[in-house]
Amino acid sequence: MLDLGMTSVLFLLVGAVAASTVIYYVLRIFREWLRRNRPTGDPTRRAVVPDSSLDAHITTQWTDGRLRLDFLLALIKKLEDALEQEVETLRRLGHADPQYGDQARRMVEPNLRRFTFDQHLRDECRMLIPLLQFCAQDLAQSQSLNMTQELNALAKIQAAIKLVDRG
Repeated sequence: MLDLGMTSVLFLLVGAVAASTVIYYVLRIFREWLRRNRPTGDPTRRAVVPDSSLDAHITTQWTDGRLRLDFLLALIKKLEDALEQEVETLRRLGHADPQYGDQARRMVEPNLRRFTFDQHLRDECRMLIPLLQFCAQDLAQSQSLNMTQELNALAKIQAAIKLVDRG
């Protein structure tokens, strides 16, 4: 009977050691996985900025910003065209038609989404234009580039956005 008790204790001891070893390695693997997949320090990931000159950074910001602004303006134009189509469709509907109310209500939600999205795009343009103006002025001063046309275009875009805001 004593042998059966010692055997049980031995199996329990070996099982506990094996379980402890497995838990240790699982925790170690999990800790390593966390270390690789979690940003350090800040809860948001940080972009890696390559080492290069300030002139290169400003040139890159100018190029990237112009591309982004061109995309935003094209998207705003597309939203404007879609809205004009919806207005034209609404004009063609007969007010006397019994389905006029239902059709008009179905058109309201997509148009409200367009207006909201358009507003966000315009807000982004409002934030982007001062950066582009700074970059253009800096490129003109530091690299002796003629940025007059670009600055004039930015001023026109800025004025058009302000005009839409007032209207």
